[in-house]
Amino acid sequence: MQLITQSDYEQYIRQKDDGDYIMLLNNLTFSSVFQPIFNQLMQLIGFEALLRIQDEKQNFIRPDRFFADPNHSDEYILSVEFLSRAIHIRNFSKHYTAKGVKLFLNVMPNSLITMTKDLEYVDRSLLFRRLKQLGMAPSDVTFEVIEELCYQNDDLREAVKVLRSKGFHFAIDDFGAGHSDEKRAVELTPDLIKIDRGYLLSYCAGQQEELLHALNLAQRIGARVIVEGVEEEEQYQAMRELGLEFYQGYHFGRPEKIDYWAAHLSP
Repeated sequence: MQLITQSDYEQYIRQKDDGDYIMLLNNLTFSSVFQPIFNQLMQLIGFEALLRIQDEKQNFIRPDRFFADPNHSDEYILSVEFLSRAIHIRNFSKHYTAKGVKLFLNVMPNSLITMTKDLEYVDRSLLFRRLKQLGMAPSDVTFEVIEELCYQNDDLREAVKVLRSKGFHFAIDDFGAGHSDEKRAVELTPDLIKIDRGYLLSYCAGQQEELLHALNLAQRIGARVIVEGVEEEEQYQAMRELGLEFYQGYHFGRPEKIDYWAAHLSP
């Protein structure tokens, strides 16, 4: 599968009657939902775009299982991520351009490397053009580097450096899970660290060391902090007492279509 020109992307992207953009590929339907992120004053600062996958019978497939499926080639997985990013950006741009609200996009380490090396910047150039056409700037986008293993750490650092120099922001996703660890945070010096829900639960259970260490690390490298997976008022209050800056989780809103949030939330 080749994804170099805009027409390559258009083969797989469709717009539904309700205006929502989806992607059709190998008898699967991929769509976008968005979960809000708030600051301490409960002001909307951004949305994390999340992927929903359905088979021919409309059964949902868990994204983590889909991406971990050994029957899927690396090329296929990268293509799905590139196409998913395209529909996320289009859906987000329908309502939240030029409003100070940021779009958070999950990205695999290998995808970042591909964007800046393997495709010789072709995809990055196309991404710039599409953002401009949709009324967005690179600074409106934060790439969340997921907790996946990466063997090409030098290339990953260079990819982040190149894209950051063009205006994009970066976050370490699910810090404390998988390979989203201190080593990666120090190497990439992200703008944001997203604390994994596991650290939140441990802290609320009295095991405070890991979360406090993560906060100390963020301070050392100059990263701001988002706590993920906040589902209860008690968890929220515990994080407020620590002075956490940004919050995300079911307590504030479940993932929904962008049209839903446009009707219920304003910046």
